[in-house]
Amino acid sequence: MILENSKFKYSKARDTILDAILSGNLAQDSILPSEQKLCGLLGVSRITLRAALRDLEEKGIIIKQHGSRSRVDRAALRNMRDPLRRIAWVDTSRFGRTNPIYFDIFRSLSEAAALCGVKVDYITLAIPELAESFFERQREFDGLVLGEFTSAFHHYLKNFTHPNCVSVDCVCPGIAHCVKTDCYLGGRLAARTLLDSGCSRPVCILYAESAAPYSPYGERLRGFSDFLAEAGIDLPPERIFEVKCAADEDDFPGFLRRRLSILKKTDCIFAFCDKQAIDTFHALRKLGFDVPGQISLVGFDGLVLSRFLSPPLATIRQPVEEIGRKALEIVLNPAESSSYPPVIQIPPALQPGGTIPGKSEMKLRKKAL
Repeated sequence: MILENSKFKYSKARDTILDAILSGNLAQDSILPSEQKLCGLLGVSRITLRAALRDLEEKGIIIKQHGSRSRVDRAALRNMRDPLRRIAWVDTSRFGRTNPIYFDIFRSLSEAAALCGVKVDYITLAIPELAESFFERQREFDGLVLGEFTSAFHHYLKNFTHPNCVSVDCVCPGIAHCVKTDCYLGGRLAARTLLDSGCSRPVCILYAESAAPYSPYGERLRGFSDFLAEAGIDLPPERIFEVKCAADEDDFPGFLRRRLSILKKTDCIFAFCDKQAIDTFHALRKLGFDVPGQISLVGFDGLVLSRFLSPPLATIRQPVEEIGRKALEIVLNPAESSSYPPVIQIPPALQPGGTIPGKSEMKLRKKAL
């Protein structure tokens, strides 16, 4: 029994050290802390610690350096034949209907995982029979990252019993941690960007809650309208264009044409996602508006496709790389789970583009009025 207990302590210490290395929370410039500090952090004896380090050294993960502290061999982590950890990205997306921001977050998380020898499996719960099987076997994974969970699938959330889960982009009830963009701050940044360029008569375009329940839209609207209010600019309901059904989206020029009287008095538009911004750009041109000559336009997401618009779309870029890395850090560091706040919000940034005019172009626009 004593031997078994000793083995458990060393293996638990080894796994805790490995989790901390993989999550990036332990090694500073690949150098491990001193044995004394590690013993204090792990709450184990020096004998147990050395047994744990010896096992990691035999696997080539740690290189022992006589006369100095041990270091992590990052190249060895990347080149391991078998993954050191296996996690799952779980969502309810149907092929072709996924919010594209989740692709970017998944890509970022997968790239970060590959650098430290972690395998990421993609699991979709859109097929009920597969969902039942997954929930029975969810603990085969070292951790779970929850991607897109539309309202139609929220009933699945109560089935997550894995102790190591984190969601991205949206807070999920019952899931301990969420890493997301600070969308309220992003809405404020969109308003500031438009007002700083000289605009003062804004419109915003978003999906109605009834058509696409997605909490970040509400956060963006609050941030946008709050900043306008602080600047003394009103945003009445008629200047909030809500896409309420598929017919609105399929005939977007028609959707905007029905609001032409408002558009003629508008000098800027905030579209709540890049796809809507791109649809708005093309629809405005079909209606005879010049972007950015008559109307400035800013989106939200920072998707790669926004750069292929001509001129490139100005947009509020979501920090997908940081979201992916932080979600991976949390899910690989279960021993420190309680030290992370329930919701981690990362600020977005403006990605400049040609759909907002420069100062000289803005002067020409005002002269033409």
